[in-house]
Amino acid sequence: MIETQLGTFFRTEFPSFRSFRVVRFRNGSIFTDANAEFDTTTTIPSGTQIANVLIIASSNVTGFDIEGSSILINGETSSGVSHKISLVTASCLGLLSWLLSNQLC
Repeated sequence: MIETQLGTFFRTEFPSFRSFRVVRFRNGSIFTDANAEFDTTTTIPSGTQIANVLIIASSNVTGFDIEGSSILINGETSSGVSHKISLVTASCLGLLSWLLSNQLC
């Protein structure tokens, strides 16, 4: 299930993507070790690019959770923050924040 769902995200984002394989599961909140394989004749994505795809996938996968702050790519931890919102959404949130702060005064 993990290989299938994440493979779809990798295939969409990286033309050089070949495969995604779960290597093992470890204790904790169930850590998953996996290998992603890319065609070496083209540009291989950076760890940051791979982590960003996993963070985007985290809100769309079913049957398992991805903790953005726990993503480790070749020993580097991701920031866990990569959210895209539209200008309209950001404006509405700003307006809502302003209205609520005025209500408290």
